[in-house]
Amino acid sequence: MADLDASSVVEFRYSPRRHRLAMALAVLVGAALLTFYTVVFDEAWWKVLLRFGMIGAAVGLTTNWQLRHQPRLPLRLTDETLHLSGPKGTTLSIDWVNVASAQVRGRLDPRLVVVTRDPQQTRPPMRAGQWSTPGRGPYELVVRLTWMEPRTDALRRELTRRLPATGQRPERQ
Repeated sequence: MADLDASSVVEFRYSPRRHRLAMALAVLVGAALLTFYTVVFDEAWWKVLLRFGMIGAAVGLTTNWQLRHQPRLPLRLTDETLHLSGPKGTTLSIDWVNVASAQVRGRLDPRLVVVTRDPQQTRPPMRAGQWSTPGRGPYELVVRLTWMEPRTDALRRELTRRLPATGQRPERQ
C-alpha cells in the first residue's frame, strides 16, 4: 500500500551544522591524542604537531583532489528521476528505470553508489570516466554523503520506495 503522506520530491543536502560539530569533535580528539603522545613519548608537542600535521594535510589534499570530479550534494529524488549535482554546478538526471543499482555503503564515510543501465539515456549523456574515480567502473557514480541532512537511513528508505520497479534493493554494508 502506498503512503499517501509521503512527499514525491526529497532533497538531501549538505549540513554545515553537522560539519562544524564533526570538526569540533575532531579537534578535541586530536588535542587529546597530541597530549597523550607527548606525555608517553616525552617529545615536544610542536614537533609531534608538525609531523602528524603534515601527514594529515597530505591525506586531506589527496582526498580533495580525488573527489573534485565526483557527484556531490544536493541529491534530489523524485518519483521519476534521480538528480545528482556535479562539479561546477552541473546536474545529471537518471530515470529510475535506467538505474541498474543504487546502494548506500559505509557507516563512517557513507557513499551512494549508482550504476546506470545505459549511460547514454542520462540527461546529459554520460561519457566514460566523466564522473568516475580511478579503480571504479567508467559509469559508476559515487556520491559522498558525509554531513548530509536528512541522514542516510532516510535515503535508504527512499531508495527502497523508488527502486522496486527495477528489481534492485539498496543494501546495507
